[in-house]
Amino acid sequence: MDLQEKIKTKPFGIKWPNEPIKALGVYYSYDQKLLHEKNFIENLDSVKKLINIWSARSLSLYGKVTIIKSLIVPKFVYVSSLLTTPKGVIQELNRLIFKFLWKGVDKVTRLSAINDYEKSGLKMIDLETMIKSLRLAWLKRIFSENDGAWKNYLQHILESFGGLFLFHCNYKII
Repeated sequence: MDLQEKIKTKPFGIKWPNEPIKALGVYYSYDQKLLHEKNFIENLDSVKKLINIWSARSLSLYGKVTIIKSLIVPKFVYVSSLLTTPKGVIQELNRLIFKFLWKGVDKVTRLSAINDYEKSGLKMIDLETMIKSLRLAWLKRIFSENDGAWKNYLQHILESFGGLFLFHCNYKII
């Protein structure tokens, strides 16, 4: 193997792992399929097991919402704040949650279940909105006064696009 091939297989002379790396409960990998499997599919399997356990108990709707908010959704909160959550995962999680809540098909619209108690709702979580808000929370961190290596790295990556000025632009995404 010549020097160029060695550099390509071991950039910077570092031995790179073939398996995904787990840091703070999140798997990182160049293999997107493996990343999806480890971070989302395994969590969905865990949710299915949790739902099977709690389905055996005769909980009220409010009790089920409490289980959903305290045990099921947190399995995805941190990972979804860091990684792009596939649309299919959100749909499957919603399907599992509402099937658990209603013991089958939805009895009322999901929007009604998300409403506050005053509007005859259950204060359920809207997963898509929650995930979007988690992602948007990073903007506040970007513009805060605190410095960090991650902010410097982000600025470096965005430099060719105008840096953080990009976030000050008023534009529409079509």
